[in-house]
Amino acid sequence: MGINMKDEAKFLNVRMDDKTAAAVKLANRLVLGATLAHDGDHFYQAFRWKYRIPLQLLAINLAVYVMPTISEFLIKNKRSSATGLVMAEGIITSAAFLKVHMWKPTTDVWGIWNYNYFKLNKGVMHEGKFYQGINWIDWALLFILPVASTPAFIIANKKRKELKEKAEEA
Repeated sequence: MGINMKDEAKFLNVRMDDKTAAAVKLANRLVLGATLAHDGDHFYQAFRWKYRIPLQLLAINLAVYVMPTISEFLIKNKRSSATGLVMAEGIITSAAFLKVHMWKPTTDVWGIWNYNYFKLNKGVMHEGKFYQGINWIDWALLFILPVASTPAFIIANKKRKELKEKAEEA
């Protein structure tokens, strides 16, 4: 049981109709909106802590917006491949955010957020300064991503299946 390359190529040639594209766009916007809300909360945290977010951290953080941006382009062009990318972005972004904020990041490029939320709540020394405090809003805006990504995944997966059926009928 593997991927039939001929069927997959046929599927990638299927174009979304306006209704399908609108549903996939909604799914993409759910993930994008939750990501923006979470990242906006980091600005709020930095403001509360009087922490200056390094420019390199802002630049690195832009990577999380690559998949939603590509998805927007694919949706605009009504490409069926957008369905798979929207499904993947929700899972990958949710998993990455939860890993960084509940455990530990894989790399130490996240400034103060190299410490998980549990440690930040207790307080940490970072670059000679003491930072403390994670509130319920921070937790809510962390978990908003998997909460928003679940219906996004379901919508994109449903539309992907419908498009695959359409491709098989053709």
